[in-house]
Amino acid sequence: MSVNSKRFKTLEDAFNLPSINDEDDEDEEGTQTTEDITQALENAKNLEKRFHKTNHYDTHDKEMDELAGLAVTAHKDLQELGMNVEIKHAGEIFSSSSQMLKIAVDAKNNKVEKKLKLLRLQLIKMKLDLEYRDSEESAVEGVATKLDRNDLLEQLKQINNADK
Repeated sequence: MSVNSKRFKTLEDAFNLPSINDEDDEDEEGTQTTEDITQALENAKNLEKRFHKTNHYDTHDKEMDELAGLAVTAHKDLQELGMNVEIKHAGEIFSSSSQMLKIAVDAKNNKVEKKLKLLRLQLIKMKLDLEYRDSEESAVEGVATKLDRNDLLEQLKQINNADK
């Protein structure tokens, strides 16, 4: 098994997907219907709506955008200043300018990482909810009796004798 196939195997396990080989077979047979695709798209839209309703989602986005804007403005100001000072002082100013640009990029990346983390957590929750619902549906209701091994063997002997 190659490294790529191991990686795909773990992704299949993580997202509860059929194997790649099974997917090729399904495409040939045409077992995936448009209803399945439509349901998946509806689930994705519902997930996106829930994501936007998350508390402090907009606050974090606004703060990161504001921070990035301030950092870019400071970067431009420092670039201008660096062009108008003596050469021996310009290096330090340009270094500070590049730090401001780094702060802006980090703020934008932080915003995207938070979105991805929330989506990942919601996908995991949906997967767990689906597995839990499936396990509930497969549960059999009824009366159970607790037997030890010897009682069970006696019952099996009686059933066997009754069949003869």
